[in-house]
Amino acid sequence: MPSDAPLLERLSQLPPVAVSRLLAIVEGMARLEDDPLLGPLVGADEEGERVVNPLLAAVLQHLGRKPEGTCYQALLEALTGIWNAAVRAAVVRRLRAQGLPSDDLLLRLQALSPTLGFAAESSEWAREWLADPTTQDTLLVQQCMVRLLLAVRGMAEVRADALVAERAEEQS
Repeated sequence: MPSDAPLLERLSQLPPVAVSRLLAIVEGMARLEDDPLLGPLVGADEEGERVVNPLLAAVLQHLGRKPEGTCYQALLEALTGIWNAAVRAAVVRRLRAQGLPSDDLLLRLQALSPTLGFAAESSEWAREWLADPTTQDTLLVQQCMVRLLLAVRGMAEVRADALVAERAEEQS
C-alpha cells in the first residue's frame, strides 16, 4: 500500500471490520477512558463515578442494530452526515442572505439537492430543522463524530493486527 495514497483509499483496502467486532472491542475495554479516541467520551459525575457520554451509548446501540455492517460503512455514513450538515449550513446562509421567506427557503432547499435530506424527510421534519438548524445539525454532527471515532477505532484494530504480523514475520 503506497504511503501517499489518500486515507480513504488506504482504509478501503483494509479487510472489512464487522461492527460486531467493533462492539466486542469496545465492550472488552476495561478502561475506556484510557483509549485516546474514546476516552474523551467518558467522564465523572458529582460523586466521581465513571459516566459514559450518552451519545456514545446511543451510537453503540444504533450500530448494534446492524452488526453485519462494517466499520468502513460507518465511517462513510459519519463523513456523509458531517458533509451534509456543513453544506446545509452554507446553503442556508446564502439563501437567507438573499432574504427568502421561510417557506420559499424550504422549497428551494428541497429542490437543490436530494442528498441534503430535505426531499427524503417529511415536511414537518424540514420545518423543525429550519426553525433551529444549528441545534438540529449540531446533534447530527456530534453523533457522526462519535460514529467516526468508533469506526476508526475498529479499523485501527485490523491495521494493528497487520503491523504486528508484519513485524513477527520480519523477526522470524
